[in-house]
Amino acid sequence: MSDVRQDNDGYRRFRAAMQDGTLTPGMVVTQTELCELLGLSLTPLRETLVLLEEFGLVEIKPRTGIRIVYPEVAFIRENYQFRIMIEIFALRSFGDTVTEEWLANMRASHEECRLQLTDGGPFDEAQLRFARLDGRMHREVVEALGNRAILDTHQRLQENIRMAQQVHRRPGFRGALLQTIDEHLKIIAALERRDVDGAIAALEAHFQGATHRTFAA
Repeated sequence: MSDVRQDNDGYRRFRAAMQDGTLTPGMVVTQTELCELLGLSLTPLRETLVLLEEFGLVEIKPRTGIRIVYPEVAFIRENYQFRIMIEIFALRSFGDTVTEEWLANMRASHEECRLQLTDGGPFDEAQLRFARLDGRMHREVVEALGNRAILDTHQRLQENIRMAQQVHRRPGFRGALLQTIDEHLKIIAALERRDVDGAIAALEAHFQGATHRTFAA
């Protein structure tokens, strides 16, 4: 069954509000306040809250309000574990069908991002460019499965992890991005050799590194 519930308008507004800082992790709001912040009337808000609670993004506390999830260690670990299960499964299919064009484009795009991160230019612009590339690379691996339900779930996990990374980010984040580029390139190199098992090992090492960087931050 496809996770089309993520097409819920309130869910999209909630994610956008988290992204732009209107809502922040750990924040407690009333239903009335959340209606105003998201621009929703009460009935669609209640429908959205059922979905958000199911996804572990809010806690409904009687007489207190609605608490936005704060990404603690367990939240981060669970999202990473689920995401890597999906990507390992997907990479076995993707590795058999990946094209030389995709590999060349990915390698060049990563090297361009590395240059932009190290040439002394605006960091925010370089960070945004790499965030888009990072999301694209992982998403396109999962798209190889041709399964909308898995892709929707993977997207939600990516959004959860990005939220956690924003919360726990500390000085030195540029270095973390450069490490990520190196880890991605090891996956790409294994795929260039048509070494799917090597690519999976490199993917696992990448997620171990990413998890450590999030916790260590």
